[in-house]
Amino acid sequence: MIMKKQTKLIHATALTATLLCGTVSLPAAIHADAPAVSAGFSGGQAIKAPVQKPLWTAAVDPGSKAAVTDDGTVLAFSGKKLIALNLATGKKAFAYGSNLKPSVQYLKGTAYGVGEDGHVYAFHAKTGKELWKTAAGLSDADEPIVIGDTVYVTKKQTLIALDAATGKPRWKAVEDQAETAGNLSLEAEGIIFMSNSISGAYSYSQLKAIDKKTGKTLWKAPFQAEPLAVRDGLVYSRREASLFDEEDPDEPPHITLSVLNAKTGEKVGERVYSWNRTNNSRSAGFAGSMLLSGNDLYLVTEDAIHQYDFAHYEKNGKPVKKWNKPSYPIDLTGSVHAGRIYFSIYDGYSIGGMKLVDGQEVQWGADNPVVRTEIYGNGVYIGQSDGVFHGYNLQTTAPAFTVNTGSRNYGPTLRSGSTLIIQAQDNGRLIAVQVPKALQ
Repeated sequence: MIMKKQTKLIHATALTATLLCGTVSLPAAIHADAPAVSAGFSGGQAIKAPVQKPLWTAAVDPGSKAAVTDDGTVLAFSGKKLIALNLATGKKAFAYGSNLKPSVQYLKGTAYGVGEDGHVYAFHAKTGKELWKTAAGLSDADEPIVIGDTVYVTKKQTLIALDAATGKPRWKAVEDQAETAGNLSLEAEGIIFMSNSISGAYSYSQLKAIDKKTGKTLWKAPFQAEPLAVRDGLVYSRREASLFDEEDPDEPPHITLSVLNAKTGEKVGERVYSWNRTNNSRSAGFAGSMLLSGNDLYLVTEDAIHQYDFAHYEKNGKPVKKWNKPSYPIDLTGSVHAGRIYFSIYDGYSIGGMKLVDGQEVQWGADNPVVRTEIYGNGVYIGQSDGVFHGYNLQTTAPAFTVNTGSRNYGPTLRSGSTLIIQAQDNGRLIAVQVPKALQ
């Protein structure tokens, strides 16, 4: 009994000493923290549309780009090999090659691509039979550009033309003033038009014309953008501002199209499209954006969209039609379709439209950020960054179906007849879905 009492006394004394020395932490005072910033916004209503069950899915290399052929075949990449899938079932028909760059071009029954070692190849898209293959090191391009009977690839500053039937080189054209060969923007009237950015004391745009048969450079035009049109031996190219241009504050805003001889590059005239100056800077954005459809030239100003008759230019001429533009910056894109023109909205991703009959603006209301849009027939197909893909009715703007893809990024959405191919690039999946009849 005495020993137990002593033990208890010792423990109590030790605890008292510990408390006095401050080696035991007491519980911190509990209180509610105040945020430095507090803001909330409505997430809006979720889009409600039937979830579309895929016809089939296929695993492909993440980030690769597929193509669809005219005979019901989907060309894709798996394990750096090109594989052919049946459009109706998704079953693999054949595989081709190895260590291929993940993009393919298709034209009139033949598929073309580039290997990681720089060789260019062509094979019969239905059978997989190789038609030709060049030596390694020919190209550093990710994919070829196929126009008519010619395959174009680039290697640093050089544009290389190959015979599409045999793969034999035809010619090389070198652009020694730029870091790259440039962008092939158009082939017309036997001439290849290349757009370059020339760097030096300052950078500027250059338009270059190359003879398609020989590869000879016909002419170069500094401060000229890619052609808006090439007609009857004349090139219509937007003139870009130079550092040496002097601005007249009293001059109305305008766009100048240089008219150049297609074979010589000689300037034979110019067209000036001007409009009244406004203070509507909030929506100015892409003022000057242009789109040519047939003979209808559309031009965006700060507060309007003008239409001109391209075939009948008059100096200081008035537009034949005019609509109010949306209250935000827009950039005309694509082509005129279903009685509408289309534009990229100021965020750079969403696509809107305007009815030409009455100027009514149309949008297809996504419920999360849009990262991909394609329009086919009466269908608008939108991939969102939350992994959800929607199909909309072009005319009514109503959502028609939803597909859960699990991907934030998408390759171009493909369509063949009543089948839509969604390219979910993050998780490497092709998703085939049936296109509703109302959207075809």
